[in-house]
Amino acid sequence: MKLAFITPRYGGEIASGAEHACRLIAEQLSLKHDVEVLTTAARDRRTWKNEYGEGADRIRGVLVRRFAVNQPHDVNAFRQHSDRILAAPRSRAEEMEWVRRLGPSAPGLVEHLKRQHHSYDALVFFSLIHWTTVHGMAVAPERSILFPCLRLSPVLRFALWRDVASSARAIGLISGAERKLLRGYLGVPAFREELVGVGVDPSHRQAYPRHQQDPADEPAADDETAMRADDAMDLEDDRADRGIPFRRRHRLYGPIVLYGGRIEPDNGCEEMLEYFDTYASADGDTALVLMGVKMMKVPEEPYLRQAGMLPDRERMVAYEAADVTIAPGADDPLALCVLESFAVGTPVLASARNDAAAEHCRRAGAGLYYGNREEFVEALKALMTRSKLREQLGDAGRQYVRQYYRWDAVLGRFERLVMLIRNRL
Repeated sequence: MKLAFITPRYGGEIASGAEHACRLIAEQLSLKHDVEVLTTAARDRRTWKNEYGEGADRIRGVLVRRFAVNQPHDVNAFRQHSDRILAAPRSRAEEMEWVRRLGPSAPGLVEHLKRQHHSYDALVFFSLIHWTTVHGMAVAPERSILFPCLRLSPVLRFALWRDVASSARAIGLISGAERKLLRGYLGVPAFREELVGVGVDPSHRQAYPRHQQDPADEPAADDETAMRADDAMDLEDDRADRGIPFRRRHRLYGPIVLYGGRIEPDNGCEEMLEYFDTYASADGDTALVLMGVKMMKVPEEPYLRQAGMLPDRERMVAYEAADVTIAPGADDPLALCVLESFAVGTPVLASARNDAAAEHCRRAGAGLYYGNREEFVEALKALMTRSKLREQLGDAGRQYVRQYYRWDAVLGRFERLVMLIRNRL
């Protein structure tokens, strides 16, 4: 089976968002099928500047064809334009102009599809709102699978999206939260969709026990001093063995809370830093480690550590080293960091506004979620001081990933979408 994946950006250094999901699925499918990726030469979504070379290359065994972007992107100018467009009723031409300004505009990619679409069994488009999907999918909608990667946004009110999504032969979804948006805003029939998800490699599990066994009897609720002393011993016992390479590399010797993803306001990082500062003022021995590309100013605090962008395997070791992972963003339809944390037995503290992350925490019984500063502090305090709670949540997370997000299960669901196309052509 020959498949083409079409995505705005593609690269091993892109470790979040729709492009990350696209890469992970494409790499797994390439082990069994003939997979190509059609993408742009852009690396930075803020500018769409052509930083990669045009032409064909191989990345982790996948053939990648890159096409030049012919229009630069100005984030501030685009946001001002969006505000104007959203403030009043819009014509179809105005909605298409919004897509053009968002980009990335790559006419060469569309020309390639016009010439070659018959050579692919399916065209798999990632991210509904981008130029590459709106114009690329129009070439051969009968061969197209759309992964819309929806997130709650005022632009979902555009009438354009209903038409684009309805033209696809099949719809692939990453999370149940995304399904609610698809049906609520776009009205796509359920028989054409599949909740595919993204797989997580369970091979990163520890060879040693993740948690030390707590005493059979919990301390009395009113004996706060005894509870803190016992839990402090538990923390030291099981922390000594977890994620040793990551802890040594970054000189981390105490409790760790981890954030993984782009470090930017849109991901809820400003609020997370404010909330954590409140927590740290009372529990100052915990480090907040930021893992990802920094796209905002980060305050200089003794409890803040920056790990930067890490390769896939090192990223999993970081999740393994952490006591808790935070998923703060309200604008994350994929929540891959949650599944990666679950896979290595690390519980998650998620924003209740992060629908996909909170949904995973509820379904798995593997995390807590918060709606304000006070809830954040209390939930994090409970997770950091109660090792038995972390153990229970961590075990539930591993089981959840094994049951629903093994790669064989994910790829089986993906291949059912392809059959919807092959049975109709």
